Formats: sequence, structure tokens, C-alpha cells
Amino acid sequence: MKKADVILARVLCSALILCSARAFAQSIEPSTAKVSDWHFSLQYLGLTYHPDGGNTPEVYPLKLDKKAYLVLDVGLAANLDYRLADYSFFRFTASFYKDCAFVSAGGIHAGPRLQYSWGDNRINAGIGPIFSFRRDWHRFGQYRDDEFYGDRVYKGWQYRFFPTAIEFEYLRRINDSMEFQWSVVPGAPLVITSMFGVRFRL
Repeated sequence: MKKADVILARVLCSALILCSARAFAQSIEPSTAKVSDWHFSLQYLGLTYHPDGGNTPEVYPLKLDKKAYLVLDVGLAANLDYRLADYSFFRFTASFYKDCAFVSAGGIHAGPRLQYSWGDNRINAGIGPIFSFRRDWHRFGQYRDDEFYGDRVYKGWQYRFFPTAIEFEYLRRINDSMEFQWSVVPGAPLVITSMFGVRFRL
């Protein structure tokens, strides 16, 4: 692993810790203002699961098993949510991370969410378009075009637009302003991505 990549990983983790601490500090301050309809969340991304194993496990430096069924990624996803009603909200998401092959990758997504609450728990499910990209994997001699990106390459980047992407999420209340957040993006049968972080009211 290159020194620059290690530094990036440390910076991303530090940013997550600092934002979480700031959110907690703000959440315990008394407030009489109107409750905001906006939420912001920052998540660590994350853990990737390949149901059939990785396509090119030889180039995955952070794989947890020989066939790369489980691989660690290093990065962040930021979400901005706007409440539509008691059971729905709209989400904007941007992510940037080091993927399975530890090259730069990311995505931009937007879409509605339907949610259900009980006690201090909430679950929601969303759907919407996503634009996904990564540095071109053709740099690796073992790599062949895969089903996910195919032969879409532009100036050293692979990319793909998906009109529909699905996300499932669990939220656990920490206090009136902050929640623990765990999200799963099921890109089955190729890949399933897991993220966790904190969500707080703006």
C-alpha cells in the first residue's frame, strides 16, 4: 500500500471522528428553535461483499479471504436528507473512496426514501439513479471487462449510470439530534456494499 494511500485513509477516518464529535456536542445544547426538516450524515465506506467472489482477487490488497468474498474499502459517503412527511424523505448522496483494488472511486445519487419507526429504531428503503465511477482497472494485467462497468472508459476513468439503485438503512436514536446509521447497497449479484456512520439534524 502506498504511503499516500495510508495518509488518505487516516485523513478520512479522522474526518469521520471529528464530525461525529461536533454533532454530539451540538446535539446536547438546549434549543428552542423550530425542528429542522434537514439531516446530514457522514458514513465510513466500508465493507464490500462479492456473492460469487471477486472478479480479480489478485489485485485486492484489503481482501479478507482468498477469493475476495469480503473486501475492506476506505472512504466516506455524505448524505443530505430533506423530510417530506412523517414516513418519507428525499436524499442526496456523494461518496469518494478507495475501492477493492484500492484505486479512487465514487458515486453521486439522489432519490426518495420511505421509512418506518418503532421506539428508538427506524428503517428506510430508497430507490433512485446513481452515477458511479472509478479509476480505470485496465491498468491491471489480470483485469478483463466486467458486467458492472463493461467497456465504458473516459480519460482514465470507468463509469456507469444506473437509472435505479436500491438502498436499505437502519437508524438507531442516540439522542434528539443524532442517530447511528447503518446502510446496505445491494448491487447483487456482483457486489453488496455496507456503510456505517452518524446522522444528525441540521
